[in-house]
Amino acid sequence: MLTGLESSILKIIVENEGISRQQIAQKLGITKPVVSNVVAQLMDKGLVVESGKTKIQNGRPRVRLSFVKNAWYCVGLELDENFFEVVVSDLLGNVVDSMEERIPSYRNFDQLVDWCCKKANEVLSRNFIFKDKLLGVGIGIAGMVDPKTGMVRTAPAFGIKNVDVASMFAQRLNANVIVMNRVRAAAFTECRIGIAKGLEKAVFVFFDSGLGSALLIDGKFYEGFFGKAGEFGWLITDPFKKSEEIFHEPNFGYLARKISGHGFKELSKKLGTNIEEIFSQDRGMLKEILDKGLKHLAIALANVLLIFDPQAVIIKGRLGQKYFDRITKVIVPTLKDFLPEQFYENLDIRCGIVEKFDVALGAAFMVRQKVMNI
Repeated sequence: MLTGLESSILKIIVENEGISRQQIAQKLGITKPVVSNVVAQLMDKGLVVESGKTKIQNGRPRVRLSFVKNAWYCVGLELDENFFEVVVSDLLGNVVDSMEERIPSYRNFDQLVDWCCKKANEVLSRNFIFKDKLLGVGIGIAGMVDPKTGMVRTAPAFGIKNVDVASMFAQRLNANVIVMNRVRAAAFTECRIGIAKGLEKAVFVFFDSGLGSALLIDGKFYEGFFGKAGEFGWLITDPFKKSEEIFHEPNFGYLARKISGHGFKELSKKLGTNIEEIFSQDRGMLKEILDKGLKHLAIALANVLLIFDPQAVIIKGRLGQKYFDRITKVIVPTLKDFLPEQFYENLDIRCGIVEKFDVALGAAFMVRQKVMNI
């Protein structure tokens, strides 16, 4: 939608409210007439307006430029096993409206998509946002997404494999649709407006119903050649287990069964307890089970630290952020037990600060980046 130079100039205007054409030319090392031509194109697209004049000592006053944040809107959706979230944001990421609902029972994935699109249209309609003002729709899904095609390779929570989810939503919403893994979407939000803003290299551990991760390398998320990078829950921390024990469940990895919402849900059924009670115990069997699982998590994290050497580790997810103190109480000393000092001396483990709608908002941010490159 935007050329490279249009994106570069627009990004400068976004980050420098009231900047002039001459100042942009100086920043980019190009001539003012070139800048003026590009600014004219951005104004024609409704993305930039002149917002006044600044007097200077010598010469004509400089015309200030401003970004039009409501030129278009982005929609972000989260498709989780249990919950569906919708966020509508302006081009700066300010939330205009949102919705969260528990996913109802459905016969097939087509029916679920119909329901999701109906809810998204409800939010757009009540804010009088029509399709000509919609930049696009981003979807953060609990599944493995091919980075080249956008095809959802597998999403066990919805019982689908090799499904073009983007096309399904695009046909119903009549909009440009981007699909991404929900863990990367949540991590992207932290990079834009949260605890990871400004970081170049970081590891995100997403501790929720499942166990996933996202890898930020040189300011970009690494997805792997086939889109399989970051499957943290499948890491093996006990080499002496037999393969039938490791692959006991086809949809949940060895580590995820030990330390995730799914694992605790199964444990709660056996022991007649619940997740809150598991995390609240300071002695006894439940504490021992949790501590053991967290030590497995620490061992997996130790290997990741040795390979990627990140600036920080960010703990994300509903469980990760809610029980951050309890989690780090075990994993930090365990890391120090397993690693020489030179590998943990710069250890920086942070709790994510964006909780509500982090996946949906990250998907909306990704639309802006993909379409406008800002």
